[in-house]
Amino acid sequence: MRARMRSRFVLDGPAYSKHKAAFKKLLKEHRLAWKGTMGDWVWSSSRDRVAAEFDRDPVKDVTLRAVLLWEGKAKTPFLNVLKAWVFSVGGKEEKAPREAPSATKERVERELAFWDRVHKPDVEALRAAGRPEEWIEKDLKDWRKAREAKRRGLSGQ
Repeated sequence: MRARMRSRFVLDGPAYSKHKAAFKKLLKEHRLAWKGTMGDWVWSSSRDRVAAEFDRDPVKDVTLRAVLLWEGKAKTPFLNVLKAWVFSVGGKEEKAPREAPSATKERVERELAFWDRVHKPDVEALRAAGRPEEWIEKDLKDWRKAREAKRRGLSGQ
């Protein structure tokens, strides 16, 4: 099992806000797609994953600090570009804390639950549509196999 690499970047809120468009352009150029929610900021591709945390002042409606956490199995061209961008806007790199095994498990389970909602066959709907039982069993077997591959990928194995 190969451990996932992590890099943590901290930026001043106003600097991040001023250069946010350039950050989004980098994400797009390197084909990282937004996979998060309105409270969980995550962009990912097959090789890179960037999670963001924002400290905000709700009264003034401004970002006070932005933390970008890059993860991958190995260093990538995107990581080098991200580092250069962070340093160019006055940010810095900090030692990334290791993800606790329980946190990894929670993250994997959360992402698998979302993946299941999209990919798991709806057995009742298939039966109602008249799909043969042996085909439904094959659909479920294929889904289980793909789900296990997804789990391995998310776990970094």
